[in-house]
Amino acid sequence: MSEEIITIIGWLGFIFCTLAFLLLNLKMLRFDSLSYQLLNVMGGTGLVVSAFYFSDGPNLAANLVWVFIAFYGVLRYARKSYRRIRRSTPES
Repeated sequence: MSEEIITIIGWLGFIFCTLAFLLLNLKMLRFDSLSYQLLNVMGGTGLVVSAFYFSDGPNLAANLVWVFIAFYGVLRYARKSYRRIRRSTPES
């Protein structure tokens, strides 16, 4: 990939993470919402790609942790949704 594409990916990561944080503080998203977690996964992933390409170790480490935490939030949301659906489905 070209450096320009990596830079765009990094900026998109910054935008997604910042947007998630802004919407959270404006109380337009909840910390446990799927939208918030997905914005963080996408944003963090963009920042990881950029940090990896430019060999920015500390930024890479920080954003990998960010992505793992956000991915955990997505999995938690999915598990909670699955349980809710399972409880509301009548047994045959």
